[in-house]
Amino acid sequence: MKTTVRYYTRSGNTKKLAEAIAKEAGAEAKECSAPLTEPVDLLFLGGSVYWGGIDKNLRQFIAQLDKEKVKCVAVFGTSALKKEPDLELEKLVREKGIPVSRHSFHCWGAFAAMHKGHPDSDDLKQAANFVQAALNEVK
Repeated sequence: MKTTVRYYTRSGNTKKLAEAIAKEAGAEAKECSAPLTEPVDLLFLGGSVYWGGIDKNLRQFIAQLDKEKVKCVAVFGTSALKKEPDLELEKLVREKGIPVSRHSFHCWGAFAAMHKGHPDSDDLKQAANFVQAALNEVK
């Protein structure tokens, strides 16, 4: 199964999570400025919530996705203000006609004095479980 990881980060929180996800998936984590160059069965796609939405760079990456080259997307992310999934990311992927995994992962991200140390080792263990669940769904 061909998997890859793309993410956008400003503070490094989502990068830390993306690298842990990539390690578990046997893939390489790349920023969303790196386009997909070959078809993938599962794209792990992550970002952070900034003032209630995802960054324009992540929106632009999603806009160039081709449903013929991406079988499924599993979303992940970090946030300092809300721990639930960012539905905007899933919505934009679905609008491209690409299925979204029922498995997603989101955790706190450190920002100023809030959530120092996150994502932490427990978050990264939970991310590994997320990867396995998403991989099993696509098989």
